[in-house]
Amino acid sequence: MNFWQLLRHEWQQIRHNRAVMLVLFGGILFYAFLYPLPYSHNVPGKQAVAVLDQNKTALSRALIRRVNATAQVHISQPVHSMAEAQQLLTSGQAHGLLIIPKSFQRDILLGTPTTLSYAGDASYFLIYGTVIEGLLSAGTTLALEMQGLRSLALKESSAPLSAQIQPIRVAVKPVFNTTGGYLNYVIPAVFVLILHQTLLITVGGATIQDRQRRHSNSPPIGYALIARTVIFMLLYLFFAALYFGVFFKLYGMVTVAGLLPLFTFTALFLLATILFSLLLGYLYTAAEQPILLVLVSSLPLVFMVGFAWPVTSLPSWLDVIANAVPARHGIQGLLALNQMGAPWHLLRHTILLLTLQCIVYAGLLAWRVASTTRQG
Repeated sequence: MNFWQLLRHEWQQIRHNRAVMLVLFGGILFYAFLYPLPYSHNVPGKQAVAVLDQNKTALSRALIRRVNATAQVHISQPVHSMAEAQQLLTSGQAHGLLIIPKSFQRDILLGTPTTLSYAGDASYFLIYGTVIEGLLSAGTTLALEMQGLRSLALKESSAPLSAQIQPIRVAVKPVFNTTGGYLNYVIPAVFVLILHQTLLITVGGATIQDRQRRHSNSPPIGYALIARTVIFMLLYLFFAALYFGVFFKLYGMVTVAGLLPLFTFTALFLLATILFSLLLGYLYTAAEQPILLVLVSSLPLVFMVGFAWPVTSLPSWLDVIANAVPARHGIQGLLALNQMGAPWHLLRHTILLLTLQCIVYAGLLAWRVASTTRQG
């Protein structure tokens, strides 16, 4: 059997494994459409906010109109008590509560600082930040208008008022996540994690199948593993091109990497993941174990790979475990390369770690295969 025949034989083995084929051509494409759906709006739009107006004056109503006119906030309805406001927040009809104090108009007219209170769920940090931005905008606008009227009454110049109320102006210009939204923050990293996790299932499943069906006429195990690596490398290079090319453009992702660096780094990441998956395939004892491993590990990996939670905040023992998984270095490297435009030489540490993983996993795989063969 030549190598081409060996590839065909290995592909036939994979093709007849329904679970593997379902993940390959169903799961990967299904997740590519399903996962971005919750983030399709990209940034939070108008958020419903209830108002408890304890002042009930023309000035407090003017503030409410200005808040409702901002692009970030929609006044859902006025409330008359804290109990009513709490019911709206609990039921989800409002994302926050604006409280205008009784002394609001008097303090404004006297030039005394006044405090507007806002209650909201800060765990939804983008929603919370969006509402705060709208309230600050409306409050600052009203303050400028009232100070202008006060200056006219006292026959003073109103020109320096803006600088007095806002002595420092912040010009925000996002560098990498240019939209400031969910899609460019979440999807590039999660797509790499999907490739990693599906490889654990498919390569592990194909390896378990091969171990169960192997007989005296089967191709030599070393050549079979090489053929399996080549087939999955070609398949996942295609899926990676689909993810980083077609779907990134479909969802409007920012991509800045050149074709050759992106291809080279992706191939190294996939090779490390395939070797890791082959090794796990020789450690599994049941066909269901690859799926269970992915189910258990997916959510922890989201917080361990470094894009959703800073790696410096991880316990040292957990950081060591995360460094042994190709997903961390693959995600960090591809984000730096494809989303941040990092030059190749700045990725040398990540490339070195992935290369080291390839060597270690290949050595452990050879040892495990040899010991399994002797036992068989």
